[in-house]
Amino acid sequence: MGGGPVLGIISHQPATRSMAGPSIRCWEFARALAGDAEVKLIAPEPSDLEPDGFSLVEYGEDGPAAAAAGCDALVCQGYSLSLYPELKRMDCLLVVDLYVPMALEALEQDSWLEPDERSDAYANTLTALMDQAVAGDFFICASERQRDYWLGYLTAAGRVEPEAYAIDASLRSLIDVVPFGVPGEEPLSRGAAVKGVVPGIAADDRLIVWGGGIYNWLDPLTPIHAMALLRERRPEIKLYFMGTRHPDPHVPRMRAYDEAVELSRSLGLLDTTVFFNDRWVPYEERGGYLLEADIGLSANQPHLETRFSFRTRILDYIWARLPIVATDGDVLADLVEANGLGLVAGSGDAASLAAALERLMDDEAMRRRCRDNLAAQAAEMRWEDIVAPVRRQLERLGREELRQPQRSGVAGFQQAELDRRQEEIARLGGKVAANAADIEKLWEMVAEKDLAIEHFRGVIADKDRQLKNPLYRLKVIAANRLRKG
Repeated sequence: MGGGPVLGIISHQPATRSMAGPSIRCWEFARALAGDAEVKLIAPEPSDLEPDGFSLVEYGEDGPAAAAAGCDALVCQGYSLSLYPELKRMDCLLVVDLYVPMALEALEQDSWLEPDERSDAYANTLTALMDQAVAGDFFICASERQRDYWLGYLTAAGRVEPEAYAIDASLRSLIDVVPFGVPGEEPLSRGAAVKGVVPGIAADDRLIVWGGGIYNWLDPLTPIHAMALLRERRPEIKLYFMGTRHPDPHVPRMRAYDEAVELSRSLGLLDTTVFFNDRWVPYEERGGYLLEADIGLSANQPHLETRFSFRTRILDYIWARLPIVATDGDVLADLVEANGLGLVAGSGDAASLAAALERLMDDEAMRRRCRDNLAAQAAEMRWEDIVAPVRRQLERLGREELRQPQRSGVAGFQQAELDRRQEEIARLGGKVAANAADIEKLWEMVAEKDLAIEHFRGVIADKDRQLKNPLYRLKVIAANRLRKG
């Protein structure tokens, strides 16, 4: 393990063989920085992985603070600071990883919720972002486009100030870019994984893979429509969704997955042209799937989240030298087009996507050029190189004061957030009061119904007594005869 400062990397998802993007990023950060610091990867639940040059520390319901004690620097992401607020008070350099634009993702992920429920969920996300903006000493994100977005947010949060600007007019010392990377090792095949293995996919079929999960902010439906257009003339081309069941049980199966399966079924494509893997491919096995494929696919919806996203599955395609077809709108689609890594189709345009898939599948000269360009691109995106901004922060520890003091701009932002939270409390209090009034009305209605029921019970009891009286029965019979006669 590396000497020097002690670096804690906090993952909010388990670090196991079946990892998704957030925990993969933490794992690779730990590997890449192990030569620069004594690295502790702090993750929930037991791990089935062997750490490579760093230590792996598990935390439970009490949170990661005890495991993080004694660290000179911490890297965290997502909702960690909101879930474990004691991290904000630790005496160390706090590096906040903003590679996921959480607020924009939440707009799509929760769009199906009822309005009040959606507003409450979004308020929680804004609170998490506020915690990050106020507590962080140094920030990283995945692209220059994201950096522009986050600079706007940090400006509003009071973190872009004359003092910092006078020292560093670029503000790279406040926020810099650390994209997703590719491993230094080459991908390995462990034998056939899909072709000739999955029923319905022959060994000589042509394979398109959708790497990673099926999430609400992505577009799995346009590729399925594109496969419907290709099916008749190109029955040997198959689409395989690699990940459908998220490895973190706290992440629910999303609506987009159900819609994709139903669309495939309704078009007669399910398990003949379009296939869904029923498990999550373990991290160390994904290379074999990618090497077996002919095209790596990424498809977006034309919305704001796409513009500021960083589709990490494309980095796996680059790593495996797998020619790419992507839909437009995000920075990695721009990279694919600019650097000749594949073809870009129009977002939501099934005909355009089908044409791009067929062209890249058939043009061998283009495929060779793509593979050469992908190799050159991979060489520029190794994890050990792209973590340089974090490495520079670690090198400066002990020589400079890197922790950011609380300043007036931040105090103003905190007051605004406090006002927002108080307004939210008042709004929820109003809802509680309104619900209490409704409940009181319901109880009154129930009481009225109870009285009516008691009245009818008395009427029925009277009728029962009358019917049991022989004289009453004779009177009823006589009355009926008079009406008939």
